[in-house]
Amino acid sequence: MDLRHIMLAYYNERASEYEEAYTLGTGTASITDPSVFTSEIVTLAAVVAEFGNGYLLDLACGTGYWLPYYAPNCERVTLFDQSEAMLRECDRKVQRLNIGDRCSLVRGDVFDYDFAPGAYDCALIGFLLSHVSEAQEAEVFGSLRRMLRPSGQFLILDSAWTELRAKFNRKEERQERLLNNGTRFEIYKRYLDRVDIAHWAEKYQLTTRIAYFGTALCAVSGRFDEI
Repeated sequence: MDLRHIMLAYYNERASEYEEAYTLGTGTASITDPSVFTSEIVTLAAVVAEFGNGYLLDLACGTGYWLPYYAPNCERVTLFDQSEAMLRECDRKVQRLNIGDRCSLVRGDVFDYDFAPGAYDCALIGFLLSHVSEAQEAEVFGSLRRMLRPSGQFLILDSAWTELRAKFNRKEERQERLLNNGTRFEIYKRYLDRVDIAHWAEKYQLTTRIAYFGTALCAVSGRFDEI
């Protein structure tokens, strides 16, 4: 089974417990102190609450954890994910928030899906880039450039490479993840440091701003330069 199918199987199985990484700080196979994650998630939530306008795409939305924070800023939201199980959890959140009339749930593979050009004012990309290779990263940014309007912005939330992280992980590795029922998966993980983020500007012709870079997590906002 190739890495993309392994990741899909993993997230389908993990969907019901996925948000424990945010609410309990568990399930990440990384830094052992859960409070590092739970405290930094609060900071990321504050960043997300300041983001969004018009038509927003939540790329690799998962359970829609960030939806309550950005939804008040947006006219329409498209929640996109490859995992059917994740989208079921996401749909429950949409219904609880009573915003079904403003939300569309779309199932697809970011590397295969034909996104409409210039369809979105902004995009949130949460914890996707650290699960893809550098070549796939270029594909993601290429898709973002096409689907965002000329003035469109993006916000990337992801896992940061720091001195504390290095005590538990390698910067790029195959990482074992253990689910609550004992099922084990081996997934690909590639942490992001400040140098990686700085290189995006030249590699993808964009401008970025690090909104937050913590011990475990980071948030980077940006927009594409005109070509």
